[in-house]
Amino acid sequence: MSIDNLLDLIIQYKEAAQLIETAQAEQETIKAQIKAEMAQHNTSDLQVGCHKVKLSDFTSTRLDSKAIKAVAPALFAQYSKVVTGQRLTIN
Repeated sequence: MSIDNLLDLIIQYKEAAQLIETAQAEQETIKAQIKAEMAQHNTSDLQVGCHKVKLSDFTSTRLDSKAIKAVAPALFAQYSKVVTGQRLTIN
């Protein structure tokens, strides 16, 4: 593959990444509007056409790896797992 072909691929990649970023921002805006509408109707469940919309609270528990490493480094070493892979970065 020539450098020009690779450059074209990189440009296409960056354009696709920008489209994804724009679409995700639009999706977040729409999500906020839906949540506001549900709050205005004071409901967490709606049936809109063939779509069921549900807004629910959740709780998530995550481990603080820095704190565990500081307090119990042996325990951290015993239960930590190294994952390897490849990451492509284009700036």
